[in-house]
Amino acid sequence: MKARLLAKEIRKIGREVSFETLSRTRNLYTPLHPVAPFADVTIHRDIRYGPDERNRLDVFAPKPGGNQHLPVLIYVHGGGFIGGDKYTAGTPFYDNVGDWAVRNGLAGINITYRLAPRHQWPAVIQDIAAALQWLRENGTNHGIDPGRAFLMGQSAGAAHVANYIAHPEVYAPAPHGLSGAIFMSGLFNLLSMEPDELLKSYFGSDTSLYPERTSLDGLKRSNIPFMATLAELEPGFFERQTLEFLSAIQERDGRMPPFVHLLGHNHLSGILHLGLEGDLLGPRIIDFIHNKS
Repeated sequence: MKARLLAKEIRKIGREVSFETLSRTRNLYTPLHPVAPFADVTIHRDIRYGPDERNRLDVFAPKPGGNQHLPVLIYVHGGGFIGGDKYTAGTPFYDNVGDWAVRNGLAGINITYRLAPRHQWPAVIQDIAAALQWLRENGTNHGIDPGRAFLMGQSAGAAHVANYIAHPEVYAPAPHGLSGAIFMSGLFNLLSMEPDELLKSYFGSDTSLYPERTSLDGLKRSNIPFMATLAELEPGFFERQTLEFLSAIQERDGRMPPFVHLLGHNHLSGILHLGLEGDLLGPRIIDFIHNKS
C-alpha cells in the first residue's frame, strides 16, 4: 500500500488509542513487512537478562556475523504499562525494528520487561539496567559495541526509557550505559497529568509519591543526547507531554533536541512504518545515531 493511501486509512482510524484502533493500525501494516526469518539477519531469540520470565531479549545482527563492533538500537515496546511484548509469533512486530536496524548498519536489541500491576515502579528501571548490564558483558560476542548503545521506547516504553534515565540512583553505581535516547510519544511529567488507572497500575495509587517517581527533572539533569517524536494524530495528553519535555530541554540548552513530527501517523503507526516507503522516522534516527556515536 502506498504511503498516501496508508495515511488516508490512518486518518480514518483517528486519534483515539484503544484496543480497536491499535488492532486496525496493526492490520494495515502486517502485510507490508516480511516475517522472520530474514535472509541477511541473524536473530538470537529469548536471551535471558534477568530472573523473571519476562526478562528476555532478542538480538538482531548481520549475517554472517563476525566482530563488527556495531552501534546498537535497543527498542522498548509499549503496551500501557500492563501489556505488550518484543515479539508476537507469526507477525512482523517488533522484528521490523531490529530488521530495520541491521539493514541500516546497526545491530538491534528488542527487550521484554515486567508488567504492572504485579510489578510496579521501579521494576522496569531495574529491567532496563539489567538489559544494559547484559549488553556490557555480552555485546561484543554479537558484534556489538556496548559503548554505542541507543535506547528507544514508544508510548509506555518511552515513559520507561525516560524514567530509567531520570533515576540513576536506582541502579547506582552502575553507569547508564547510553550514547543517546529516543522517545516516541512519551510521558515525562506525572505531576502535569491526570492519573488514570493505567498510570496508577505502574506508578502506584499514592500520588504523593509521584514527585520522586516522575522523569522531567531527572531528564533535565542528564547529559544524555535526546531525540523525540510525536505523531500528528495523537491524543492531546501525549502532545502536551512532549511539548513540555521539548520546552524544558530548550530552556536548559537554548535549543530543542532533534524532533520529528510524524505527519499522517497515529500513536502506533510511526513505529510500524519504519523502513517502508515514505518513512519519516528512520532517516532521522540514523542521523541522530551517526552524529552521537
